[in-house]
Amino acid sequence: MDGRKITQIIPKQKGALTYVKDLVNGVLYFTFADPDAAQGTESLFVVDDHNDTYQLLLQPRRMPSANIVVPVPGGGEVRRTQPISARTSSYQSAIKSLLEEMVAAHDDQDAQSSAAVTPVNQMVPLWQEAQLTLELRYTEDDLVGEQYRLTNVSTGDMVIAEQELYRKGVLAIVIDQQTLAPGDSTAVYVVRGRTDHE
Repeated sequence: MDGRKITQIIPKQKGALTYVKDLVNGVLYFTFADPDAAQGTESLFVVDDHNDTYQLLLQPRRMPSANIVVPVPGGGEVRRTQPISARTSSYQSAIKSLLEEMVAAHDDQDAQSSAAVTPVNQMVPLWQEAQLTLELRYTEDDLVGEQYRLTNVSTGDMVIAEQELYRKGVLAIVIDQQTLAPGDSTAVYVVRGRTDHE
């Protein structure tokens, strides 16, 4: 956790991972219980010392050990209209509502949105194996919602986890379809804090 400590680990499939917790430093050391596992994914739920829960989608690969730093929600400098203590629950509700609005608008062109919607249709650099297009931007109070189209342009299947798309200031990410065959695409919804110049 970026700036936080891990307090609880919950593997989705019991026994899939072996791990050691360093509670003093808030670090988790883990590996797959089956070292020969070459396909499939495993979900791991992590709870930090702020009681926020994160889902990690792990995919086995034959490679040396790697460090994973999970960005925390609201890590960026965003415009704040009131103290966090006074707006935490309403802020989370606003994030959820904006995500629901974006998904509903994607599924139903006649759906009404309370946010201001701006067409963008701009390519965003991502990975060589993927094409990412920012299609729409939603602006509401101190939140910005972004609707993307992510396409697998590689010759193999692609597994995408929300954490791979996090950047500074992002509060929530929803990926409509996390596994893409070659040529397939999925909608991606991002909610981030609104910056001063927006």
